[in-house]
Amino acid sequence: MLVAGLFLTGRTPLDAQPKPAPSKAEEEVKVQIDTARALVEEGKTDAAVEALQKIIAASPQSEHIPEAYLLLGKVLIDQKNYEEGGAFYRRLLEEYPSSELRPQARLGLIGTLLLTGQLNAALPLLLEAKGQTTDPAVKRIVLRQLEEVYLANQDYVRMVETALETRALASEQERRQIEQRVAETLKTRVGEKDLRHFVDKNPRTFPSDIALLRLIELYGSAGEDYKLARAARDFLTQFPLHEQAASVEAILSAQRKKLKSMAYRIGALLPLSGELSPYGTDVLNGIQTAFDQTTAAIPQLAVGLVVKDTEGDAKVLDSELQDLLREYQPIAVIGPLLSREVKAVAVAADANEVVFITPTATLADVQRISQYLFNTAVNSRALVRDLAAYVTGPLGWKRFCILAPRDQYGAEMTQAFGEEIRRLGGEIIAVDTYGPDDNDFGPPLKRIKEADLKRYGKMESPPTPPQKSPPTPPQKKGPKETKIYVPGFDAIFLPGEAQKVSLIAGQIRFYAAKVGLLGTNGMNTPDLLRFDARAVEEAIFADSFFVDSPDPTVRNFVEQYQKRFQQPPTAFAAQAYEATMLVLDGILKGATTGRALRESIMNVKNAPGLTGPLTMNPAGYLERHYALIQVKNGGLVPLMDMR
Repeated sequence: MLVAGLFLTGRTPLDAQPKPAPSKAEEEVKVQIDTARALVEEGKTDAAVEALQKIIAASPQSEHIPEAYLLLGKVLIDQKNYEEGGAFYRRLLEEYPSSELRPQARLGLIGTLLLTGQLNAALPLLLEAKGQTTDPAVKRIVLRQLEEVYLANQDYVRMVETALETRALASEQERRQIEQRVAETLKTRVGEKDLRHFVDKNPRTFPSDIALLRLIELYGSAGEDYKLARAARDFLTQFPLHEQAASVEAILSAQRKKLKSMAYRIGALLPLSGELSPYGTDVLNGIQTAFDQTTAAIPQLAVGLVVKDTEGDAKVLDSELQDLLREYQPIAVIGPLLSREVKAVAVAADANEVVFITPTATLADVQRISQYLFNTAVNSRALVRDLAAYVTGPLGWKRFCILAPRDQYGAEMTQAFGEEIRRLGGEIIAVDTYGPDDNDFGPPLKRIKEADLKRYGKMESPPTPPQKSPPTPPQKKGPKETKIYVPGFDAIFLPGEAQKVSLIAGQIRFYAAKVGLLGTNGMNTPDLLRFDARAVEEAIFADSFFVDSPDPTVRNFVEQYQKRFQQPPTAFAAQAYEATMLVLDGILKGATTGRALRESIMNVKNAPGLTGPLTMNPAGYLERHYALIQVKNGGLVPLMDMR
């Protein structure tokens, strides 16, 4: 059945030319092969092998040679002569690529390789057979073999995906066996990331139910309440009539009861799915690190964390906010992330007297829209304040240009940097912008150069190299003397994302020789060095957090974070950590209501922070010292301690 399924059969087209009658020699070869086949059926395999080998040697050009190869390979494999048998299957595949016997030879070779443990060699042949086989029965066998290869290679994702393909072709009884196999694999061999893969790929159907149940079990064991709640809700939404639905509902109910039993609850209102999920996850990780550190020091701390996923959607944000406030009455909420979302929660913050702290929004004067809103994100003016103080102070630079993105962030940073430089006695020579899709920065750099030449820049002749012999008499005519541009400014401020800054830096080196490069927290990413590390060498920028700081407080935070999440913290995680520590510290100092906690946070002065003392500004944003970071020898290093 397996062999028959791999034959390529079909009727001869009506307009095809009839095949010429076989020659006497071909007829004789065919008779000899049939005789050898009869010997095999009689059990005289040695004689059959000898006969087939003589046929191949005597008539190597015969059209029946593929048939001889196939039969000889099968006989040798039956004799457990796997190497020689496999070699004849390979010869058929290599020498006769259009033979209709190829599928049988390929399957024979696959079987030989599997028998001899050559799984990786069998894999490409199995994939080829899977793609070309049309007979369902044969395809099931090929898929089953593929499944075994993936299992042996511990490639459990492909193993399960292959089993699901087999399931679609199987009978009811076979399907049950396959489902048991898949369920066992998901329960014992697959980790969180791959379980989520099957949940996302197979919504509302097998094996999403098995994967979600396993995730609920894993999250429960790890004490990851938010993830457990999300997996439980997903399960109940997708499988409301499942036999395990009641037990999952009981788990969810017990978790709610546990959270409500806490003396105090802190909410987290974050986008944990959707496009903004990487940022939401960073923030949540920072919050959890603060909880870990505090509960390790004070095990009896009765503060629960209620996490809500806003999905980056305004309607979901409103729905989750109402549920959070109604069901859990939190004393404080970390989030949301965006400025427009912060404005959207302002009314609820005042009405419910609940402190909201955004760790990321660029909105600085949050107290203007609600007395319960606070901000621990980067403040653009404070960020450039420390940068400007350093470059105009210790470095002594006085003249600057600015090339910024043509957006709100670029406009804010341009204004803040310009005002700060002028306040410190410096001068802005030229300001220009670029669009979001620009990759050629020649035009704005040329305009900056032209503006500089009108003020302080010069076009000078290059220095004459030292003469080792008497000078050559001047020629009457010769090439026009080349002059080089000597910038009259000390540095250029580039408040953009790392990739753009790296591209701009390369072009600056072409147009403006070597001037200082300055930037903002958008540069604090490996992307800055990924494209052209030499172009940004010695660039200086500021951020609220530097992961490689030697400061013991930072090192302790980084170590705790990496231990739990197996990755270094971002600035967003650090800002969320500081926001959460302010709330927990307020509770520990006796703030038992939202109103009392608000007063506690408003009065924060010189509290411990990751980059030095933290003070809450009357406008509602956190004042801190910013880390100054420089590109040095292709890496990022702390420039100096600004505390």
